[in-house]
This record gives sequence, structure tokens and C-alpha cells, in this order.
Amino acid sequence: MAEIVEAHAEGKPLEVVINDRTIQYEPGAPTAGMSLFGENGFVIGNEAFASPGELDRTVLHELYRLATSVRAQGVGAGPDTAPAETPLAANFASRAYDFLRQMGLQ
Repeated sequence: MAEIVEAHAEGKPLEVVINDRTIQYEPGAPTAGMSLFGENGFVIGNEAFASPGELDRTVLHELYRLATSVRAQGVGAGPDTAPAETPLAANFASRAYDFLRQMGLQ
């Protein structure tokens, strides 16, 4: 993840593989994160660096999506899939981030 933080500071795109997950940093991406189900990974954009802790929440959000989405499970997804799953992932990321902070791990 340090490489991604460095790439952000330099404004350069980067792709890394961490624990068999492809993680891309795209400085021009208009998002904090975006799941890449086919690649078993995600894209991180500039919005992930908008405030302290946002990168951590973005990573938690995307890992949750990869583990729980019907798309990740190979089940057909409809037009309502992402709008239904996104708030669940955001809620998980927020709660997990707060828990990790309370435990002194953030």
C-alpha cells in the first residue's frame, strides 16, 4: 500500500498485486474505489485520498464488495445490484474502520 500512496503523491498510475488481489491506482479516476470482479481486485482513485482515513475505508469497502457481491460469486447481477450493495459495503467499511481505530490499529 505504501507504493500506492507514493504513486498518488507523484500523480502516476500504478498496478500492484497484494495477496492475489490486483490493485490499481488511477490518478484520473473520478472515484475513491471501483471493484474489478474479473481481476479479483479494485481501482483506487484520487477521492480515496480526500481525507484522513479515506484510503483505509476505501480498501475495506472494496474488499467487502469482492467478498460479498453477487457478481463476485458468479451470480447474475441486475441493474439494481450495485445500488443495493454499495450502502452495505460503505456501512461495513465505516464500522470496521471505527473498530480498528478503537483497537489502536489505525
